[in-house]
Amino acid sequence: MGNSGFKGFTPEVRRFFQELEKNNNRDWFLANKARYEEVVREPAKELVYEMGKRFAKAGLPYYADPKKSLFRINRDIRFSANKDPYKTNFGILFPFNFTFVTSKAVEVPGLYFHIDAKETFIAGGLHMPSGEKLKELRELIAGDWKELFKIINQKKFKDEFPIIFAEETLKNMPRGYEPGHPAAEWLKMKGYTVGINLEFKDAFGPGLAVLLERKGKFIAPFLEFLGGAGK
Repeated sequence: MGNSGFKGFTPEVRRFFQELEKNNNRDWFLANKARYEEVVREPAKELVYEMGKRFAKAGLPYYADPKKSLFRINRDIRFSANKDPYKTNFGILFPFNFTFVTSKAVEVPGLYFHIDAKETFIAGGLHMPSGEKLKELRELIAGDWKELFKIINQKKFKDEFPIIFAEETLKNMPRGYEPGHPAAEWLKMKGYTVGINLEFKDAFGPGLAVLLERKGKFIAPFLEFLGGAGK
């Protein structure tokens, strides 16, 4: 399917997730598996191939490969109180400066596209980093906060990514940092992601690839900054 070009998701993708929310069970999913492949997974694969070409042409170091970029719809329910077998959303990740030395794509900064029954958005950064990685990120931000603020306070950056997902935030400063630090609010965060909510029409049709390329260009300096943690 990689050669046919990305035509975009259709409104069917929303309908699929609306119905899955009401019928989150194996029987329903198996009966609708072909539909899932057609309206969710195939367009997602085509988008990944399309973005791979666009990023390469633009000289942007994003990794685009269905094996690393597409999240599985099956939920890992082993340690969860919620035993629903399927996720009711779909995510696509484009890791930034990803190398195979890194064990997991989710452990490096990246650009992310999300769609479900209720919302669709583009985000980027490092979501839920491990404790060790979070320590490295805080050290980086504490020492180089001026560089971070120079990136995120640019008007164009704020226009493209107006939301800062503070994820979970500590009430007090993490141990070892002064309460009056200029980047105090960032040092209290447990993850570093920015984003923008989309209209569903932005995801329907081939224009999504153009939009993702633009967002990828604007967020690259932020991802590069986060990628410097621990180096």
